[in-house]
Amino acid sequence: MTSSPHPPQAIAPSTQALAQRRQYLRTKRRHNFLKGLWRSLVMIGFAAGTVWLATSPVWLIRSGEQIEVNDNQWLSDDNVKALLPLSYPQSLLKIKPDDLAESLVAYAPIKSVEVSRRLVPPRLQVELVERQPVAIALPDTTQPVEKIPTQPMPFAEPGLIDAEGYWMPRDSFRAIGANDYVPKLTVKGMRASDQAAWRTLFRSVSRSPVVITMIDWTSPSNLILHSELGLVQLGPYGRNFEAQLAALDQLRSLESKIDPKKVALINLQDPDNPVIEILQAAKPPAESP
Repeated sequence: MTSSPHPPQAIAPSTQALAQRRQYLRTKRRHNFLKGLWRSLVMIGFAAGTVWLATSPVWLIRSGEQIEVNDNQWLSDDNVKALLPLSYPQSLLKIKPDDLAESLVAYAPIKSVEVSRRLVPPRLQVELVERQPVAIALPDTTQPVEKIPTQPMPFAEPGLIDAEGYWMPRDSFRAIGANDYVPKLTVKGMRASDQAAWRTLFRSVSRSPVVITMIDWTSPSNLILHSELGLVQLGPYGRNFEAQLAALDQLRSLESKIDPKKVALINLQDPDNPVIEILQAAKPPAESP
């Protein structure tokens, strides 16, 4: 069988096929145009809707009544609202919650803040954690610390401290329009280096059945407590502190035998062998012959 001497020739498309092809391309271009137009309209509508939401009176914070403050114990709602850098009316969607939270944490009595927006009804929600002062901190006046003229230095002047040892100026609450908070406990001579020890020391003191009104930490080698039983000398603060407080509690039974006003000092450096020093009665002056 012999092959054909001539190769097969391409068949030209018919007029009908060309017309169908042109129709298909026109339809595809029309479809793509409408699809692009629809996307543009959606984007324009979204942008317009966003602008409307941002400027609509429905989403405005008109007054502090639309601000909800939660978990505050020492600061009033009005105190917290007054600290927020807001002008009214203010668009809810233009408010930056993180910036508001940061502005509140700048105040010493406020430990942490979370601000969130609520759309229905439009409002701001402020969740805060306050610093609760547990003691008045008095400096050691026998060893003055160099101060920075433009700002207070922790423990260099009278202040307040919380259970974590965080120091704040004495007028921290009054400075933000709140009532002064006056703790019943005073600590004298505490240093910044004592903050870690303070956390465990205060925890123990707060649980003690014996009322303690002052902790004198002026001398690190001799911690002194002012208690309802009198002055208590403990030596350096350390592992024996819990045992020393327990021994002090046992001495409360002496109140029926010894007037606390006559106790000069209770030495509990060795909690197993407490020593009580009694004030000596003044001798009457000798009569002249």
